[in-house]
Amino acid sequence: MDTMDFKVNKEIFTASTVVLDTSCEQSVERDFVLPDYCPDIFRVLKCRVIPKILSQSINGEKITFELAVLIRVLYQSEGSGKLNCLEQKATYSKSVEISGECSNPMVSITPHTDYVNCRVVNQRRLDVRGAVTSRVRVTAEKKQPVIVDAFGGNIQLKKTLVTYPAKRLVSSKRVTVIEELELGAAKPQIDAVIRSDCTVFPHEQKIIAGKLVTKGDAEISMLYTCTNGEEERAEPMKFTIPFSQIIDIEGIDESYEAFVDIIPASCEIMPKGEADSLLECELVLIVNCTALKFETKEAVCDAYSTCYECELENVGCRVDSKPVLIGDTHELTAQVKYEDEGIKCIYDAWCEADNLSVRFDDEKGKYVASCNVNFTVVGKNENDSPVYLETEAAFDHDIDLPDDYSDDNSYIDAKTRVKSCSYHLLDENTAEVKAEIEICGYLYDACAKTMLSNLRTLPDKPKEKQENYALKLCYCNGEEDIWEIAKKYSTSVSAILDENDLADDKPLDYGMLLIPLTN
Repeated sequence: MDTMDFKVNKEIFTASTVVLDTSCEQSVERDFVLPDYCPDIFRVLKCRVIPKILSQSINGEKITFELAVLIRVLYQSEGSGKLNCLEQKATYSKSVEISGECSNPMVSITPHTDYVNCRVVNQRRLDVRGAVTSRVRVTAEKKQPVIVDAFGGNIQLKKTLVTYPAKRLVSSKRVTVIEELELGAAKPQIDAVIRSDCTVFPHEQKIIAGKLVTKGDAEISMLYTCTNGEEERAEPMKFTIPFSQIIDIEGIDESYEAFVDIIPASCEIMPKGEADSLLECELVLIVNCTALKFETKEAVCDAYSTCYECELENVGCRVDSKPVLIGDTHELTAQVKYEDEGIKCIYDAWCEADNLSVRFDDEKGKYVASCNVNFTVVGKNENDSPVYLETEAAFDHDIDLPDDYSDDNSYIDAKTRVKSCSYHLLDENTAEVKAEIEICGYLYDACAKTMLSNLRTLPDKPKEKQENYALKLCYCNGEEDIWEIAKKYSTSVSAILDENDLADDKPLDYGMLLIPLTN
């Protein structure tokens, strides 16, 4: 074939690239002045700063997100065994510049409380100082033209199969769920809510034309103060709120695979009207959806001509495979000690998992998830004064890789949620708390593929012809493959296979090989 007929075919592949991975700090400074209806402060039991992401958006080369911070202070007044709660909310708008093109971005923002200090100025005033750090990670699509075929110039091509997300659709929706709740018949009337928390358990997703239907359960935990006879105490309650949401995603159909991450942004519970047993729960959920459509194509990863020298341009792409769902559970037990008077009773106990990190352990040959867990016990002592006890524990959990995943290229994007938490008293000064922590997320095999982006033969640089003989003998060392041998001697893979009655081009054992010289 004439060299003038040399032709290259290209197609566009979709790769992933991290365009932003940074952290944003936000100081929290609030001055609490107690309302008239609140009793004076005698002792602060606990001050917490709870950060949540309310919304996020990308405009041009800037990502903007809204950070909501709930400051909750539990305290005791003098001469009373009642738990008192103060709350203030603060909202901050943060922006971060993104460098480079950002097509179909996937955004992950994880806030974390660095520290909090609470100082009692006087019996009616508190000064709270703290800081929150939000990790912001943005992954975008990168369109890369690569060679899929070439003709002419006695060109030889080495191809590789690539499965990649050819199309990606991203959508985020803020959902507000308002539900009426009712206290159990045996539960005393509510005075004030001092803790409310939500854990979301997704169940199923269904794709219909242009829409994604996601279903799940929101498990609500609440601790409230009440008066039972003359005794001031606190009571826990748990509720389950099922939800079903329709997310509009233009272009989605059943050829896509959907991945949904539901984040509880806020959970507020308040008495409803004058009915002492009725409550209203306002739950805000951030539903982040990513829909991927995978395709498999052949791409050229190496080439040479048997007649001419060639110029090649390589391009490296990070190609994400289909995510594999991870759902491991770790059981953790901790003891919470009270060094003063004995514990008379426990109102409630809960835990929070924080600072999750996942790394690959070379010695174990497994991924290891490391996490800190903060255990909390609330009750009262023998003097009927409220107690707020805490302890921390850490754990490592081994995550096995599927057989066909590579430890060099794989990575895990995971988070934790508390499936259950139970407690019992070991003695008058010690409570034992047991938790089930679920490690959930996705395992990705982010293969680093090297493909050709440009290729041309050089007719003015012909290779030296072998006119004196048609065969050569090659001694194989057990590590070479047919492609590298054919490239070395400027012949074709098919010619070597035919001459040596070989079925495929897998690496060879030690021995002699006949090399037909086709040029």
